Amino acid sequence: MPPVLTRQQGSLVVLFCGLMFSFGPLAFRALREADAWQFLFHRSWATAVVSAAIIVAAGRNPLRSVVEAGLRQVAAGLVVAGLFTLFIVALSRASAAFVLLMQSTSPFYAALFGRIFLKEPVGRDTLMAMVVAAVGVVVMVGGNVGSGDALGTLLSAILPIALGGYAVLIRSSPIRDPGVPMLVGGTAGAVAAAAVSSFGPGVVVPAYDVLMGVIAGGLLIGVFAPLWNYAHRFVPPADVSLLLISEIVMAPVWLWIWRDETPSTETLVGGAISLAAVLWLTFRMARDGKPALSARGRGLHVGSVPGYRRYRPSSGQDV
Repeated sequence: MPPVLTRQQGSLVVLFCGLMFSFGPLAFRALREADAWQFLFHRSWATAVVSAAIIVAAGRNPLRSVVEAGLRQVAAGLVVAGLFTLFIVALSRASAAFVLLMQSTSPFYAALFGRIFLKEPVGRDTLMAMVVAAVGVVVMVGGNVGSGDALGTLLSAILPIALGGYAVLIRSSPIRDPGVPMLVGGTAGAVAAAAVSSFGPGVVVPAYDVLMGVIAGGLLIGVFAPLWNYAHRFVPPADVSLLLISEIVMAPVWLWIWRDETPSTETLVGGAISLAAVLWLTFRMARDGKPALSARGRGLHVGSVPGYRRYRPSSGQDV
């Protein structure tokens, strides 16, 4: 049978995936010539290729997997493509601090959507951690929120809504390949980025910059996003979005270590507050040895998670 995780184990998986995702800005900063849209193109196609390869390694046809995945997984993939694009455009029209601040509100939207569409209550511990983590992000950005144009503000506000919606879509999806949303999202994101780049310098960049895109998309997203998707089956949407704040917190640390971009005192203090809230919630879950399984056996199948074999229930029913 596929491994059944406790809520704490699922939370640790999400926390670890957020840690891996936090290396993405480091890859972006390491670019030599490529602009944001060129980077987005190479990151997206690499995500799609690796996701397809993982599905093939699990013994399935990628195209058939997409067809059989259902509308919710395909919609989740399109949301992923939108998130890729939203983040790039928002950063070009609003300050990074403002985008970061808006992104930190995604757990609240995930909690709201989970309550409305999945009838899942939000525990007191989760609410407390959400508030403390949000305070930490406010401290991180300090008074440097800055201003942007109306479009930048609008896109920054849409970003956390999309993140919260993605968590609910994945948790409510039928049990299928967790690589499908990334395959769909990577493909759609690559097409969108190529279309935009065609009006500018195109998508041809030095091999080193292509490598950075492949690392960011193929490795950090293509390999770890299926694990993140699978963990949605055992962790409520609000908790998933909250635990991903580890990505926001750790990204400045890697830039500090490898790019000598010294973070401010506010960034370090605020990051410590947010990370402490997330870790506190994770270890509080140790008291509950049962998985917070979604209703009606929903959630993505372990079959396309790297390192696991596909399990086919003999009864043909969801597990």
